[in-house]
Amino acid sequence: MNKMDWDLKKNFEAIRKEFPILAKCVYLISNSLGAVPRQVREDLMAYYGLWSDQGVSAWSQEWWDLARNVGDQVASLLHAEKNSVAMMTNATHAHWIALSTRFMVKDRSRKKIIMTDHDFPSSLYAVQKISEFMNWKVQVVQSYGKPGIDVENILEQIDDQTLFVATSHVYFKSAYVQDVSRIVDHARRMGAWAVIDGYHAPGCLPVNLSELGADFYIGGCLKWLCGGPGNAFLYVRPELACSIQPQLTGWLAHRSPFSFSEDMDYTQGSYRFMSGTPPIPSLYTAQAGLSIINSIGVPQIRQKSVSQTRLIIANAKKRDFELFSPEEDSLRGGAVSVHLPHAFQVKQALEDRQFKVDYRKGKNSELDVIRIGPHFYTQDEEIHYLFETIDNIYVTQEYRSFPEEIKHVT
Repeated sequence: MNKMDWDLKKNFEAIRKEFPILAKCVYLISNSLGAVPRQVREDLMAYYGLWSDQGVSAWSQEWWDLARNVGDQVASLLHAEKNSVAMMTNATHAHWIALSTRFMVKDRSRKKIIMTDHDFPSSLYAVQKISEFMNWKVQVVQSYGKPGIDVENILEQIDDQTLFVATSHVYFKSAYVQDVSRIVDHARRMGAWAVIDGYHAPGCLPVNLSELGADFYIGGCLKWLCGGPGNAFLYVRPELACSIQPQLTGWLAHRSPFSFSEDMDYTQGSYRFMSGTPPIPSLYTAQAGLSIINSIGVPQIRQKSVSQTRLIIANAKKRDFELFSPEEDSLRGGAVSVHLPHAFQVKQALEDRQFKVDYRKGKNSELDVIRIGPHFYTQDEEIHYLFETIDNIYVTQEYRSFPEEIKHVT
């Protein structure tokens, strides 16, 4: 895709035309899946064309270095060094790789991993199961039904027995922005490694990994980066990366993969944390979104995001809907979680009217919510229209015609 210098105000309609789905519906679900750029169709045809014309030679022409090149685009967005970001199939995979770097740790007094009950369940499952196998202990800091967790409650759990602190930059359900810089700093002082799940930050919040100093930072292009599934990534702090060896590994991580040696000899840089053959088609889908967002600039996107999430909050409070997201701008990511009566049924009624939002069921004392995630291509009018439509759904009791039980991903 040709690089374009976008100005959100001057080129707004041109930007919207780059995302075909915006002409078909009100798309307020970028916190779950970013809208696909028009350019992705051409990029996938280029992938097919190279395979069709060159066959196996496509590896030497483009495919072998593609994961590194896409990783470098991500690194540029995150103010990280080149060759420091490895592309992964999903964030769970990235957690496995990160944790496996300490399978051979000699200090057996370190057995504790700190997480929170707001971290994404798949990450919790992965860490818990690896910990069972390794005889590590997972300590989960509780939120007690609140959208966020006071960072002090996390810091006080990190001690000289802590191996990893594995928690989120932005909590997936509430969009609460955690103070990860303090977590990273304290973990380092205590000799623990910080594994930050940043999936809900890049492309929506400015992220500077060179300043943050996290040992591992996990994210993906699926959501705010408009890159589709199969494009998660793992950043490893370069000073650390050269001295550690992931035990969950594969042939791409070998210094000389085509020697087909029986003994592992790790390469340097991002491919050190790769495993088997990467999903090449997915990598093609990541590039258009990264190009557009790099051209606009994340600070400009953040400015608009704050304005539009304020607008969502104002509309919700006007109707006395409860919030499960922070009202303070600095603590709020790119989405707002709103509790609606009969939330899942209302969500389905909205989808029937071509509004894309999603639903998350509450656990314990949490609220059922719909999550509303505008992005740089969203119009303010679409947010007002969403709430006016919700009003109408309640007045007409249209929601009653939809099932109460969730049976599929939303």
